[in-house]
Amino acid sequence: MRLLNTKTLQIEQFTNHGGYNTLLKKGSDLTAKRATPRYAILSHTWGEGEITFQDMQAKDRSAAMKKRGWKKLEDSCRRAARDGFQYIWDDTCCIDKTNSSELAEAINSMFQWYKESALCYAFLEDCQGPLPYRTGSSSSAVPRWYTRGWTLQELIAPKVVYFYSKSWQFLGTKDDHLAELSRVTGIDTYALGGGDLSRISVARRMSWVANRQTTVAEDMAYSLLGIFNLTMPMLYGEGPKAFIRLQKEIMKGTDDQSLFVWTEEGLKGQYRTAQEGGGLFALSPAFFKGAGSVTGLSRPRVGKIHTAEAMQAIKLDLLMCQDVSYRSGDVYFAVLDCLVGRTPGVMAGIRLKRVSDEEYLRVDADQIFEFARLARNGTVDIEGFDPLKEQSELAELRTRTKHKGWKLKSVRLSPPAPRATQATASSISPGFWLLPPSGASPSDIQIMAAYPRNFWDNDGLIMQPPTAPSTSHKTGALQFRIGRLQVLLIFGQVQTPKGMKPWCVMEQYAGNVVLEQWYNQFEVAVEPGVFYGSNHRDVKPPRGWMSMKMREAKVSGNRDMCLMQLCA
Repeated sequence: MRLLNTKTLQIEQFTNHGGYNTLLKKGSDLTAKRATPRYAILSHTWGEGEITFQDMQAKDRSAAMKKRGWKKLEDSCRRAARDGFQYIWDDTCCIDKTNSSELAEAINSMFQWYKESALCYAFLEDCQGPLPYRTGSSSSAVPRWYTRGWTLQELIAPKVVYFYSKSWQFLGTKDDHLAELSRVTGIDTYALGGGDLSRISVARRMSWVANRQTTVAEDMAYSLLGIFNLTMPMLYGEGPKAFIRLQKEIMKGTDDQSLFVWTEEGLKGQYRTAQEGGGLFALSPAFFKGAGSVTGLSRPRVGKIHTAEAMQAIKLDLLMCQDVSYRSGDVYFAVLDCLVGRTPGVMAGIRLKRVSDEEYLRVDADQIFEFARLARNGTVDIEGFDPLKEQSELAELRTRTKHKGWKLKSVRLSPPAPRATQATASSISPGFWLLPPSGASPSDIQIMAAYPRNFWDNDGLIMQPPTAPSTSHKTGALQFRIGRLQVLLIFGQVQTPKGMKPWCVMEQYAGNVVLEQWYNQFEVAVEPGVFYGSNHRDVKPPRGWMSMKMREAKVSGNRDMCLMQLCA
């Protein structure tokens, strides 16, 4: 790894960054190996006249100093030096882009480099300050930095990000503006706060880049490698095929079927041929624009996606029923193993056309369907259904049409793709999903504070704790208003003879409350059968104002979410 000395403006080399050692050993102009020191890192958008590695290696830098990018480089070094950093990493000059193997190594390592930096400077070259989202400006006034593909990982990966304007005026930190950043970018606060990205659905992660752009088509795929914890060869010149290749790589390590929750405008009543992708993979991240509501709580399960030995085609076990609106009898609805929307129990679906005994192509790819099991009163059964078991009847929610006779089918979809590896579902803490009273909307709940805030998804009203099981009985707390009521809610899980069971306590409050202090001072003293049990007895605060029902939901076939429904 090369770093720029902030005082001498000389590039120096360090060698303890994983696979980068091999590259450095092969170099002919390298000095003795040194451990990588603490460093800052620059995040910016490229413009005309950027400083290259060759510029910095030249004995005479007079030509480089006349470039527009020299001032940015010099200012970033000055800023880093003031903050106590001897070294900074800048992608314009710390990578030799004339060396294809080095460029590929750097792109595959970049997410980790940003993650391991002590401080990231986000330089908003077209922003005079303050940040537009703090002043209510229109989207057209949002800095270019928020619209580029590469800056997605540069916002998510670093733990500490400082924003600076064109004149290097300090605009605030990532932690200061988590809610605003989430609103502008569509990225979950859980992810922005350092949460485990693998717990967020593939489709939802794809939606983060749907409105972003890159100068080179291939970079739309390569800029996402770190978001999906992948590495793959760089093949500049393949164009949009790079994104298809990325999706195949994603399938190698996950059974997450939200990979297929995308829409392509203009395909009503049509489908792509096998040579065109067969409708299995999206041709661009833009197709995931509407996938931000795909809940990221599902976990991989063994054996859901596999390949046929002979044909090497993708095979899926899907819950399907015939779509009687097509007279041919060859069109089916298929339920995907992922949740969609803000109501538990609703699963995404697509329409498939049978072209041979087991082979299917996707048809009507301009829409995603929403299927659920309905309760007797016509509302969605929020406990959901298992998409790997036959269902007598499911309703498509947008049309309110009921479809009967759902059977599990093994279907083959083109094009061929690499074999999917088996994934082991780890033991992780459940998510907690806050639901409004029956007949009310999630927007009726006004969240005042959440703790820990980095694990709270304010859009979905979901607290999603870290991957590793917690040693504490407490998971999180919320401070919210609903109607005239001001409520404190704390929740978690405790060990019982029958395994881990969820619990929660609500309190009414008045005046000022510091949620973190209340959470830390709260002592869990749960007795069997009080807050939990085989049927999860209702949590009943003082009579006359509100109660809550808790239940464990099977999300994508796993018990990994607790539903907390308010009852007026």
